[in-house]
Amino acid sequence: MDNEGPSAAPPRDAAARERADLGLSGPLRRSLLNAGWLLGGKGVGGIFSLIYLGLAARTLGVDAFGAFALILAFGQAVAGVVQFQTAEVLIRFGARHLAEERIDRFLRIVSFSALLDLGSAAACAAFAIAAVTFLGGPIGLSAADQLRAAVFGASFLFSLRGTPIGILRLLDRFDVAALSETVLPACRLIAALLCFFFAPTVDGFLAAWACAELVTTVTLWLAALRQLAKRNIEFGALPPGVAGVASENAGLWRFAWFTNFASTITFLWQQAPTLAVGWGAGPAAAGGFRVAQQLAQSLSKPVVSLSRAAFPEFANLAVRHGGGAVVKFSNKLSSLAAIAGLGAVAVVAAFGKQLLSIIFGPEFAFADTLLLLLTIAAAIDFWGFGQEPALLALGRPGVVLAARAGLGVAFLALLVALLISFGATGAAAAAIVGRLSYRIATTWLLRRYGA
Repeated sequence: MDNEGPSAAPPRDAAARERADLGLSGPLRRSLLNAGWLLGGKGVGGIFSLIYLGLAARTLGVDAFGAFALILAFGQAVAGVVQFQTAEVLIRFGARHLAEERIDRFLRIVSFSALLDLGSAAACAAFAIAAVTFLGGPIGLSAADQLRAAVFGASFLFSLRGTPIGILRLLDRFDVAALSETVLPACRLIAALLCFFFAPTVDGFLAAWACAELVTTVTLWLAALRQLAKRNIEFGALPPGVAGVASENAGLWRFAWFTNFASTITFLWQQAPTLAVGWGAGPAAAGGFRVAQQLAQSLSKPVVSLSRAAFPEFANLAVRHGGGAVVKFSNKLSSLAAIAGLGAVAVVAAFGKQLLSIIFGPEFAFADTLLLLLTIAAAIDFWGFGQEPALLALGRPGVVLAARAGLGVAFLALLVALLISFGATGAAAAAIVGRLSYRIATTWLLRRYGA
């Protein structure tokens, strides 16, 4: 058949294909697909988390649950301070090695990440014991609760699983990662049910949380090693020398330390309000703040999943097409996230008190105002949520750290001032101001460095 007729479509040349790729339908489609897998796991996990926290709240009551919430926040803050973001490190530097089929270098960066996880685990245990000595009393923990907090904080060494998560995401196995991550909330739910019937105490629920962390970490490592084996990639037990890895990956240590510091500040943004409410208003108010924060975070699961799914695409776009493609992709994701944020605020404004009463019990209905304010803060996070992974993919962890640190100091000062004046409601209002300030800063930074 003659292909010279007018109806024949000319083949696209390389430039046209590149322009189509920069239209980002491929990266966006892959991100949405991967986010769907993550949301499947996170969605189930979010439902489970609300159920097991609801069981804990109904079982323990407002005061005891407040102490439980403070111990949780303390342990999570300790883990956030000491752990490296090894998943981001692995994706940032491993993506190029996989693309260039340099498997030996890829395995060395995997081993490097695993060593960072192990070091963080040891530091986590030591830091938990030291921190509770100085902070336990001021945030409202009794002597018995301080001991619980130290033990629970040390147990977070089981939760350092960034390396296997990074492997699964880098190999584009978000489906396996999602299924594996459902183990944590499923274990917590089973343990919470057992506690509800047989051990309705703070100690019982804390033990349930710690055991679930261990089971999840083991499951993720097994899943990651299985995926490597399917690709005939053998991950040896003996890690390479750190100096060799650093020489093969320019800026490795700088990126690792900066993402660690930035993550530390993020965890302080997330956990400091609960700890501050315990300090300023007592454990009961901290418990109300915690349930409101948990419910607000559950409503944000779709955007969190999309953010995690998008980071490998940002890394690939930065390598192949440069900053302009990264900025364009970030703007597309922000438009999708804005819709989710507005929807979450509308749901909470209409049904917030009912949701709190149904899930956590009528005793916690007093936290409806906190829930609305914290959902607004989460919605602000939705806007431009892709800006931070975009900046990291562009190799700008320093500016992310500077923005988080500078605005974090201002946020903590505002948090204390509003907490003293308005109680827990003031802490929630401070979260709105802090998130808005940070989003404005990252918007400006991405425009500057993504051009």
